[in-house]
Amino acid sequence: MTAKSFVTSDGQPLPEGAWSWHGGKGAMIWQLMFADGGLLLGLKRFPEQRRASLFCLSSETGQVFCDDFVLAGGGDSSEPVGDGWMIGLETTHRNLLFCHGFQSGSPEHQGIWAVDLSIGTLVWSRPDFAFAANLGETFLAYKSRVFAGFPERDYYLIDPFTGREVEHIGTDPERFNQLRNEAIGEEDRQGVMLPSAGMDESGHVETIELAGSSVTATHRLACDGGTESAWSSVLAFNAGERLLYKDAMGKAEAVPLFNNFLVKDQRLYYIKEREVLVSIDLS
Repeated sequence: MTAKSFVTSDGQPLPEGAWSWHGGKGAMIWQLMFADGGLLLGLKRFPEQRRASLFCLSSETGQVFCDDFVLAGGGDSSEPVGDGWMIGLETTHRNLLFCHGFQSGSPEHQGIWAVDLSIGTLVWSRPDFAFAANLGETFLAYKSRVFAGFPERDYYLIDPFTGREVEHIGTDPERFNQLRNEAIGEEDRQGVMLPSAGMDESGHVETIELAGSSVTATHRLACDGGTESAWSSVLAFNAGERLLYKDAMGKAEAVPLFNNFLVKDQRLYYIKEREVLVSIDLS
């Protein structure tokens, strides 16, 4: 990217090799993950309608393979998981994305749903399990049960391609904890760089340091004399002291737009105004 490859928040064209994708009016792009074959997988929420759906794009070009995929129960159930709203992303394996619901009235995850979003299909579902860790060729999972009036967990290894049980570990947590501690974290496994948070003299700053360059997001509270907060979040790509790219991720927001950008394979991905995903080639 050269110094001329510059875009502002005023709607100027994106630089060569960049792309943007709009998730829909009222959308909040919520989670992103990466899978084999250059797949970018994500979850978006529509708060006003209390619904959530999945999407799949080419990480290189932004080509849409699947959009507005509603996660349904699978098997004999056609009902949306989590009432079509309370779902999240756990992990990826090869080309598959794995999603979860929630236990009733609890933030604890419940259920595992395997989806191939490149073709828009549910591969398998295990609502009886909860995901614990991606071990590579198997997943560590557990079932919650009550024994003698006390809750306990029954641990298993399951096959990520089929959802079938490979090994029953049992209720002893020692091996479970050992396996979970050996698992590679999602950021490292997917090759993703996330920002570190800090402060400067003017407010909150997030930074990803690269070889000879950096991506920075500054979050500033605007004082307009009103009673509501108005945060501005601006993203910049710099090579040393030279500014190469700049864009506003959000203006007049009620809260700072933290954790809204990442870097993978020399590409920057960021969420703009909650609804738009933008990717810039940093090489």
